Amino acid sequence: MPVETEMEVVGVAEALKALAKSDPELRKAVIKDMKVAAAPLEAAARANMPARPLTNWYGWKGGYSQTKAQKGVKVAFRGGKVKGKGGDHFPLLSLRQTDVGGAIFEMAGRAGGSGRNSEGAARGQAMIAKLNESGTASRTLWPAVERNFGAVEVGLKAAIDTMSDTIQKEILRRA
Repeated sequence: MPVETEMEVVGVAEALKALAKSDPELRKAVIKDMKVAAAPLEAAARANMPARPLTNWYGWKGGYSQTKAQKGVKVAFRGGKVKGKGGDHFPLLSLRQTDVGGAIFEMAGRAGGSGRNSEGAARGQAMIAKLNESGTASRTLWPAVERNFGAVEVGLKAAIDTMSDTIQKEILRRA
């Protein structure tokens, strides 16, 4: 489940949509620049992944692997509108955990996931209690966002400004 924080920038959605038609290569470059700006989030979240969150997490299919959990942390570009937000919100990037073991470590105990309704309810609650010793749900991604959002915001603004400057130069060149 993605964790959200907001930075308001006006006109980016429209500019990216227009670039998809007029200059797809510039659009790709802008998205790449945005992902580069968010690289500190990936690095910080990956560093937060423990070697062994629980001692018995190696028997189930797929298991938990710190390496797989670290590789599962990804910054993704989102190009669509957010449902229910009136059409004025455009999520540029999201920080995600795509590895199963990493996602369980990250989100176990979140609202609706207390372990009460699991097959072994007592075991599920015990697992969540043990994981909560490492911090409550959103154990790796949100702390990484909190620590690095200022730097990422600066990088995103720079990428957007570069896109804006390039569009302005192209408009003046064609005029």
